[in-house]
Amino acid sequence: MLRDRIVPILSALCYVPFASVVFCLVVLLRYPHSSFAVYHVRQGLALFFVWFFSLFLLSSSLFFGLIFWLVLFFFTFKTGFMALRGDKFAFPYLQNLAAFIPVEKIYSHLTGRAFPSSFIS
Repeated sequence: MLRDRIVPILSALCYVPFASVVFCLVVLLRYPHSSFAVYHVRQGLALFFVWFFSLFLLSSSLFFGLIFWLVLFFFTFKTGFMALRGDKFAFPYLQNLAAFIPVEKIYSHLTGRAFPSSFIS
């Protein structure tokens, strides 16, 4: 089935640095009923905030900023690859932040419809 192959690919795109917001919104609007997709949307949006924070760290300390970027890039690549394989890999320390992202409200605001009741995260 095509849907079974496209959801992991789109979920992996949720981890593209700085472009993750666009991919996350596309995945959320297209597959709100998929717990796998919603999981990666939450992680991708939380990761966007961490990448944005890393710009401030990079501007304040070049050495620590570059080290943070390398570690963040490694885990971003690993998490995206795991999503591509169809696995749910919890990004270290990011799971707590991702739990606070209200994807249900984002979906409802963008579409004007209630979040699908078949899936409650």
